[in-house]
Amino acid sequence: MQAFCTYCSRDKSDAPGAMPAIQRYKSIRIEKVHTAASQLGLEFYILSGKFGLLAPDQAIPWYDHLLKREDVSHLADRVANQIQEYGITGLVYFTNSFNRDPDVIPYHDAIVAACSRTSRPVLVIEMETE
Repeated sequence: MQAFCTYCSRDKSDAPGAMPAIQRYKSIRIEKVHTAASQLGLEFYILSGKFGLLAPDQAIPWYDHLLKREDVSHLADRVANQIQEYGITGLVYFTNSFNRDPDVIPYHDAIVAACSRTSRPVLVIEMETE
């Protein structure tokens, strides 16, 4: 199964309790990638530095965690396990430009490493939305 994926957003709903990831994250980029995946009939995941791959309807609490370089290997291991568990055969990963937002580099590195560890292809597409 092919899937679309993009990283989480620092802008989040502060509603109490757990809520679906697609509602927790406030991001035009996430909305656009989710809509495109839905239109193409593809699975969609949000890459969280805390939880790994999240389905849009997966309930999560509010949290604040920016993935750091030293956490990439651990997250890549978690995501590699999720890729296998979810039966993902390849990913199209959408990201903002590294020049525009260097904080996205660890997320990119984690998803690329996870795909490499599972021998799954990943296509990285830069987009400008936020």
